[in-house]
Amino acid sequence: MELHHNEKRIKKWVVRNADSLGLDDSKLDVRYIYNPGGFVNQSYRVSDGETTLHIKLARTEKAHRLKQWATISEHLSAHYNVPKLIEVITEEIIEGYTFGLVFHYIEGKSLSTLTNVNPIIENVLHSLHHLHSDQEIQQMIRTDKHEYSYADAFAQEYISRFLEDLDIIRSQQHLLDFVTSDSITWFESEVEALEQLVRSTPSFQKKATDIVHNDINWENVLIDNNNEFWIIDWDDLTVCGDAAMDYSVFLWTKYNKQEWPYWSERVLTLAGVELFERLEYYFRAKLLDNVIDLLADYIEADNIPELKEITQKRAKEIHLSAYSEYKRIYAR
Repeated sequence: MELHHNEKRIKKWVVRNADSLGLDDSKLDVRYIYNPGGFVNQSYRVSDGETTLHIKLARTEKAHRLKQWATISEHLSAHYNVPKLIEVITEEIIEGYTFGLVFHYIEGKSLSTLTNVNPIIENVLHSLHHLHSDQEIQQMIRTDKHEYSYADAFAQEYISRFLEDLDIIRSQQHLLDFVTSDSITWFESEVEALEQLVRSTPSFQKKATDIVHNDINWENVLIDNNNEFWIIDWDDLTVCGDAAMDYSVFLWTKYNKQEWPYWSERVLTLAGVELFERLEYYFRAKLLDNVIDLLADYIEADNIPELKEITQKRAKEIHLSAYSEYKRIYAR
């Protein structure tokens, strides 16, 4: 990834489309937005000093996710505090990235950087609860997965990702001098064990029809200067998902902390006992994700000189901490 070269390519495209975007092409500033959670998509902040936009690009094989987002963008903006879609990009501005979306850029701070966040958490939980049974979205996004169970949804979101990551980790193990072959074998056995547990748990056998954001971590909740919250990054939304996924990701920083009894009661009230039972498995998967997926991020960052050091340092620290915690809780 050549970040500075890509910024120049983005700027040329913006100049050509400045009028439709509402930008002054003589004052443009284009900057890559670093996402420590991975490099699947590319995002850029574009500003002329007055108006600021967010450009998000996807590779061809991931373009369908942004296209789905575009389909329901008006509904999301109207009901879920989602930045407004300005324009759809259907040309290859950067090599390999053939589709993109342009949004209003939200000037704000992520929820993870703030204190006294409990009122915001409450508001986001209510938005998620509404999302999970939003029939309008269900009608706008058609799917043929009529027999898709909660177990299938879990496998799609975690097991498939773990297996893909482990293939990468096995093939590039020489880059991971802090990971042994025995550890990788153990990771593989934990993935298998977790899937077996989920497949044998009754509450996972029901049909999955929840509309789920799927990546509602605190970096994807922004608070603006008016103390309003905005939810971003909707490209992983699914209509055959498990609401427990959203609750587990969003409440991850509260899990097993002093405040957890309060928040667990809030989830029980909003979503019921069966979802709460599944939630424990999602929390386990979230911790295992910090063990496995961060290693894949570490490997991928090796090809991005501008971000290699900061990304690999973060990935190694999170991996080692999560690995220790996972073994403490779940090692048999």
